[in-house]
Amino acid sequence: MILDRSFPLLFRCSSILGSAHTMRSLFFWASGALSAYLRIPSRSTTLQADLEGQLSNGAEIYLPGSEGFANATARWSDAVSARPDFEIIVRVATERDIQTTVRYANNHDKPFLAISGGHGQTTDLNAVKRGLNEDKIHIVDDGRAALVGGGVQNGAIIDALWDAGKQTTTTGCHCVGYIAPVLGGGHGWLQGRYGLATDQLISARGVLANGEIVTLSETENPDLFWGIRGAGHNFGIFTEIKVKIYDRDPEQDQWAAGGFTYTQDKLEDLFAVLNGWLTSPNRPVELTHYAVLAFNPEIDPVKPIILLWVYWQGSAIPTLYSDPLYALNPLHVDSSVTDLAGVNTHLGAVYGGASCAKGSSRLLYPVNLNTWPIANLRTVMDMFTSVPAGLRNSVIMLEAYATNKVQQIPSNSTAYPDRVSQLLASPLLTYAPNSTLESTALAIGESMRDALLRGTNLSLNAYVNYARGDESMEAVYGYEPWRLERLRRLKREYDPLGRFNYYAPIKG
Repeated sequence: MILDRSFPLLFRCSSILGSAHTMRSLFFWASGALSAYLRIPSRSTTLQADLEGQLSNGAEIYLPGSEGFANATARWSDAVSARPDFEIIVRVATERDIQTTVRYANNHDKPFLAISGGHGQTTDLNAVKRGLNEDKIHIVDDGRAALVGGGVQNGAIIDALWDAGKQTTTTGCHCVGYIAPVLGGGHGWLQGRYGLATDQLISARGVLANGEIVTLSETENPDLFWGIRGAGHNFGIFTEIKVKIYDRDPEQDQWAAGGFTYTQDKLEDLFAVLNGWLTSPNRPVELTHYAVLAFNPEIDPVKPIILLWVYWQGSAIPTLYSDPLYALNPLHVDSSVTDLAGVNTHLGAVYGGASCAKGSSRLLYPVNLNTWPIANLRTVMDMFTSVPAGLRNSVIMLEAYATNKVQQIPSNSTAYPDRVSQLLASPLLTYAPNSTLESTALAIGESMRDALLRGTNLSLNAYVNYARGDESMEAVYGYEPWRLERLRRLKREYDPLGRFNYYAPIKG
């Protein structure tokens, strides 16, 4: 595990996620200058006294009742079923602090988990770590690679590389940790050119379940290096990674963006157009589209609308792609030209944007698809129309990144299991924290997920960084027996006691 536009909730800012068994006696790593007014139970006081003398001078400990604890535990999803229950928070300052804390937790039988950004929503979450070497981004190897510290956020690496004339595959949200999504695959705007974020990994350094510090690469611990590229949160806390970076091409620096708003009756015709793009034998690497079904009572007080963003890496979207969209008579079109960081801005997935806001309850039900199942989308649209008022801030996210390079990379080269699917469809149910409403949301989410797959002859494949937590191991890590056995063998070797079992664990 790694340390770490205007339309509300358009984008699901994802990092490593999980489904949380609600437990106490858990450790949380955090970075940042947090004040620490402590009002603590006696058992946690003992933990603090035992541990703080073993940590570096820069480390801090927060316990329930402190302002620092409250600030550090604020999360992207406050769903009751996904709410972690912490006993102690450790703000680490060095790699050695991580090693010390892991060993202390093991010696005192304290479970722990590390993720970045606080965006987890599944039911395995028990503890969160945010940040080590938060601002560390160094370009190395004559500009061919970057060293990235565990606390670097996605927006920071986009900006730092861009300013240096570089870029790499980054995820579609500024406010999540950069490295954590890498461990689960890492979908993003440039994956059609370079592959997934995990495909950029050259090496990783981190702390294993037993407290050992290791370096992983194709030549050093190569078997585990294979495993962390798709299932990395099962094996350790990674404090630094080296990734491939690429020169920016001035001809590709611009991103033409077109935002099209449609009423729900255009669903069938619109997604038929989009499926034509997906099935084209020469699908262009420059083309990405992203749609949401969402409520906007100013346009339609009863039914959801469709908002589609089309991005073309260049100065203008070719008329081959834009003309069919205009022919469907959209209610509104918002056209602009931006850059890589600006794509996230369009979707509100930047600091201060709606997609980065914390405090609401959110449940996500991801489904990987090959083409848009139009009849199933209509079923989901009808289900969405009937949700109670308390769920009308929800959206159905429909992501279609270019997959050219993703599919060219051999499937057996990393633990990431699904290089065939072109699409991520994800009902994202959002509501004020409320256990009764949550029960309704859980049932609706499951029904929508089932509806998306109905009649497709596809088994459920769920992107692990979005995973709800009720999926099978096969749905998250792949259905090939050899792949699952290789992951199980690695788990037995490197985490036999299941210290990293609190997010989509490898079982068996």
